[in-house]
Amino acid sequence: MKNRSIIYLLLALFSFTFSGCVSDAEEDFMLIAEKIKNGDGGTSSSSSCPVGRWRTPTCNGAGYLIYNFGSNGEGYSENPDCNGICTPLKFYFRYTVSGNTISYTFTRTDDVICSGKNQGRPNVPTGNYTINYTCQKGGAELVTQVSTNGAIRTTVFTRM
Repeated sequence: MKNRSIIYLLLALFSFTFSGCVSDAEEDFMLIAEKIKNGDGGTSSSSSCPVGRWRTPTCNGAGYLIYNFGSNGEGYSENPDCNGICTPLKFYFRYTVSGNTISYTFTRTDDVICSGKNQGRPNVPTGNYTINYTCQKGGAELVTQVSTNGAIRTTVFTRM
């Protein structure tokens, strides 16, 4: 908390000193302040989060829900079968990031194999979806919030 106060004080000092002109240095300081405010600690660029592969425990700790956000705006989610009979459900999507919101639409799914037999592909979910997120611990954690019927669910993912 003390470090944040010092950073904000320095930002105010630089803003006052350079008032009237927007310099590259001032913009850089504002970006650093925004990262600190969002819990990123200023150790990774804003474009690196949420890009990457993330996991959170599921199946009572026996498996992981995985999200992969590619740098090209495409990704996938992978949810394991908690009984270990079928391959994970894999849903591909296209996404955009605006502020701390990820907007995405599903594009396709993979075949599901259960006990060695192809069960076909699940239907591709339709509609537009959003996830609010913050990056924490220097970009090592992705904290998501999803609202469903007024209920907010928070999930913490760790970088893989």
